[in-house]
Amino acid sequence: MKKSMVFLFSTSFIIACGSSDGKDASKLANEVCECYKKANGMDAADPKRASAQDECLKKQGEAWNKIKDDEKRSDEFNKIIGDCGKDMIQKSFGQ
Repeated sequence: MKKSMVFLFSTSFIIACGSSDGKDASKLANEVCECYKKANGMDAADPKRASAQDECLKKQGEAWNKIKDDEKRSDEFNKIIGDCGKDMIQKSFGQ
């Protein structure tokens, strides 16, 4: 009995803390979007631009890993990232 209570408590604690980073899918996606906007807004000749874009890709992967197992959150994340990408493409063509 004692072992099962410890297991249940541990499992509940892990589940409760698993999403305790305080960031929902939209906040994570918006952070990634802002990162890409900033990196892509840098001068193409800037030697730091490629590393800034790499950091954004890393940030996107980390954010995705936090929400990928929750369909609702992943759908929300993907929609915001998709809209952000469309917006950046349109702005790059002056639309």
